[in-house]
Amino acid sequence: MTRLLTLVVLGIALVSTLAEAKSKRIHVTAEVKQATLIGDPDNPKIGDERITSVVLVADNSMEVGTGVGVCTLATPPGLDALQQCLLTAAFDEGHIIFGGIAPLPAPGAIARLGILGGTGEFRQARGEVILVITSTGDIDSTFDLDLPLLP
Repeated sequence: MTRLLTLVVLGIALVSTLAEAKSKRIHVTAEVKQATLIGDPDNPKIGDERITSVVLVADNSMEVGTGVGVCTLATPPGLDALQQCLLTAAFDEGHIIFGGIAPLPAPGAIARLGILGGTGEFRQARGEVILVITSTGDIDSTFDLDLPLLP
């Protein structure tokens, strides 16, 4: 019985060690380079899309990646209108794919989006991205990642 208990404890310790994750925070500014609206800006309706291309700039003003996103108007237009977004940030280490519901882009708007996964170093990433639209129209972006420690 003692041996069985020892094996169970060792097994649990091994599994918990393998399942541990490290946290990583990436802070960048997404400078909008081009945005295209598919729909009538004077008569918005559910299903209108905004496609955006950005350059990702680190706090030291160095370009560290690019990003793209597609957001679809998901609720009737108005002050509290929401859009469904799917976005990708591309870094040298890999891509981070994230998405969810967000307010329409306007200075001060804040979106909290879920990290869906990625490629390369980020292939098993989970976590949250917080996007804040600045007064210049750029997007202050903070990626809080949970990355599993791989054997």
